[in-house]
Order: sequence, then C-alpha cells, then structure tokens
Amino acid sequence: MIKRYWPPWSLLLLLTLTTPRFTTATDATQPWHGKVIFVQDGDSLKVKVGHRIETLRLQGIDAPEHGQPFAKDATRFVKRATLGREVRVNPIELDLYHRMLADVFLTDGRSLNQELVKEGLAWHNTNYSHDPLLKKLEQQARREHRGLWADGHPVAPWKWRHRHRK
Repeated sequence: MIKRYWPPWSLLLLLTLTTPRFTTATDATQPWHGKVIFVQDGDSLKVKVGHRIETLRLQGIDAPEHGQPFAKDATRFVKRATLGREVRVNPIELDLYHRMLADVFLTDGRSLNQELVKEGLAWHNTNYSHDPLLKKLEQQARREHRGLWADGHPVAPWKWRHRHRK
C-alpha cells in the first residue's frame, strides 16, 4: 500500500477554503461586494469575494426548479445580469444548507431578487418573506402574464419539489 504525504501548506489551504467567511453575527449582516463566478439556477449563485467563494440563495424568492417550465429562462436571466460581474450583496442569514440568504444588487443599483419577480421568472416566496414590494411585483407580473404567469397553471417550486421527492 502506498502512503501519501501531503505537503504542510495543503492543510493550510484546506482550512482556508473550508473556514466560514463570517465569524460573527455582525460580519454576516454587513453588505459586501464580489464577482459572480457561477450561476447554479434562477435563485442560487456563487460569488467570489477576496480569496473566498460564497454560495448565495436569493432571499424572498423562489425560481423554477430544473425541469420546470421557465427554469432555463430564469437561469439565463441571472447569468446575463450577473455572470462575471461585480454585485453588492446584502446578507440576511445562513439557510439550512449553509448558503447565505441575501439580497443581491446589480451594478446599476437594481435588485436582482426584485427583477426576477418583476419579469415573471420567480415567485415571491411568502412562506419566508413578507416583503410588500415583492408581493406587488408578483401581482403585476401575474396581471400582465409575464414569464411563467403566461402559463395558465404554473406550479410553485416548493410544490414541485414536494411532488418530485416522493
């Protein structure tokens, strides 16, 4: 059996990459800027800040899941608006999956969270958010049949996930 020895610096690198960025509650709520390096879907992305990569989930919204109608549209929208660009992140808290729930702002000051709802590419997730502006934007998108609201009976992602877990 061959034994592998890891150089001393590899342990330091591993610790650096796995150590949480936020060490206090105050750190976790301070706005910061970073560059979007990966868009997972319509409401999840990775942002590089310094030498760290933070996984973000957009607060207050829920975009269609992979395999749902308009999922690709939502992902494409987020990629066009953010990929390779600087964004401002207003962190809220960590979710159960250790992603930072956040409001993300584009270089022109617009809220990515709000833009997705406004374009009919995400739901206002009222299970976790009572934001009156997100509610209003969803109502407008519904009335104007924008994006997923053009479908007669869109299925909310939380209901779709529940059906597909079984």
